Amino acid sequence: MLYFLLIQLWIIDHMYQYSLESFQNFFFKAIEKTEENEDITIRTNDLILSIRITVYQWVSRGLFERHKQIFLSQLIFRLMQKQVVEVAYTPQQMSFLINCPTSTAVANPLKKWLPDKAWYSINKLIEIEGFEQFATNLSKDAPSRFQMWYNELDPEDRALPLEWRSLENTPF
Repeated sequence: MLYFLLIQLWIIDHMYQYSLESFQNFFFKAIEKTEENEDITIRTNDLILSIRITVYQWVSRGLFERHKQIFLSQLIFRLMQKQVVEVAYTPQQMSFLINCPTSTAVANPLKKWLPDKAWYSINKLIEIEGFEQFATNLSKDAPSRFQMWYNELDPEDRALPLEWRSLENTPF
């Protein structure tokens, strides 16, 4: 899985090209530095973790700073997909996160401060279970509170208005 993630990094930048031979070198280095253990289950888990960490560190050293988050996200998403990292999400949520689809069905009532692209994404977000009321809360119930949140220097570190602050406790 790791190797196939690596060889797809060239899509981000053509200079990211990794050979199977270099991958094998780091693969075997990870095996060598993993502690021996008589228990096969513990040894296997330790090896898997060591290989992931070693390969991730090796690749991260060679990535531009702006691409490190992309690689880490791809790795985490793949581990979530394989249920190695147990996170509750639906395929619909993951699709929205990756593709950010839009719907132009409703005109943007908040044009003064909210870009059309964001509004059209919100119109698609409300199709996902649990987000049905988001557009209504945003445009009618508390537009000034959402605008204050939107205008924060670091809104990603601030709680959303209304009951949407509970989203901090969910991975999506």
